Amino acid sequence: MNKVVLLIAGIALSGSVLAEEGNLTTPADMSEAAQAEMYDAIMGYNQCMMTNRLEYHKQGIQVAAVADKTIQACEPGLDTLAEVLEANNVNEGLSKNMVNTMRSRAAQKLMAAVMQSMAGQAAAAANAAPVPAE
Repeated sequence: MNKVVLLIAGIALSGSVLAEEGNLTTPADMSEAAQAEMYDAIMGYNQCMMTNRLEYHKQGIQVAAVADKTIQACEPGLDTLAEVLEANNVNEGLSKNMVNTMRSRAAQKLMAAVMQSMAGQAAAAANAAPVPAE
């Protein structure tokens, strides 16, 4: 019984703390049109991050330069997402977390693609090396 009372008191206390923080709006609270705009921004960003993938596998290309170019070119997509969330009064902390999470995940995927490409180029170079005569 005491656990139930403590649980209810904890919920009431956390609710009052959240109310003091201000805006509790989430993307789920946005209109369908606003949600569609948010998803379009997310899809646009994800597609942008995929655009230069083939360049990583070209022989002799500087994959780090291509990755940097990709990140720079796609950053406006995250700005668009942040603007959509702000325009729809989504909680500021939640908005920043969403944008930062997307940036982080995209960077991790990009790094994996870069490393895979570099390993593939190294393997291709090793296979292309002439075999020493016996």
